[in-house]
Amino acid sequence: MVNNKLWSNLKALGKLKQNGHKVGKLRFKSSKNHYKTLEYNQSGFKIKDNKLYLSKIGEIPIKLHRKIKGEIKGVIIKKESTGKWFAFFQVEEEPKPLPKTNKVVGIDLGIDGYTIDSDGNKFENPKFIDKTLDKIKKVQKNLSKKIKGSNNYKKTKLKLIKVYDKLNNQKNDFLHKLSRYYINNYDKIVLEDLKIKSMIENRKGQKTLNRHILDSSWKKFINLLLYI
Repeated sequence: MVNNKLWSNLKALGKLKQNGHKVGKLRFKSSKNHYKTLEYNQSGFKIKDNKLYLSKIGEIPIKLHRKIKGEIKGVIIKKESTGKWFAFFQVEEEPKPLPKTNKVVGIDLGIDGYTIDSDGNKFENPKFIDKTLDKIKKVQKNLSKKIKGSNNYKKTKLKLIKVYDKLNNQKNDFLHKLSRYYINNYDKIVLEDLKIKSMIENRKGQKTLNRHILDSSWKKFINLLLYI
């Protein structure tokens, strides 16, 4: 799988170069922690009694977050920045279309009301960043006092990563649930064409407002609607 990735990257760079783009060269990281992902394609793995069996590694107890549906075609083992390990199962499953609702909705995206739609529904923006900002600043201040590379520095940096990880998890959970609500209840969804970059540039100096705009992740919400 490593060879396949390398070959795919080389081919992608070659195509970009043929199309007139300026491309660099592949570089290898020298860090001993470089490999944080393992891939098993088609074979070399199996699941039994809440245990994952991996070729060349052995038996690993796991916690399944949901029941696996469909035929497992591959497994990706990944180490997150928090130090936790996750197994992502690639499955082949027949898609089941959602029942028709014959309903159309228009959505207006905003700061306080995250979505206000044409049916009069308003979903408040949880603004998770406001609830986490003080903690982020406190940990960042502690990190700046540590000697870079020391054990205390590594521990504090991991603590900061975990704070950001929790923030991202909260935000992603909200976006997934909200996008799923609209997908389940409407056949057609109409949204405004937001120019987020222009909105931020036009509000230079308004740090709080710009922070809320970036934290809202409107583009990700729209992509989730398109993906689902």
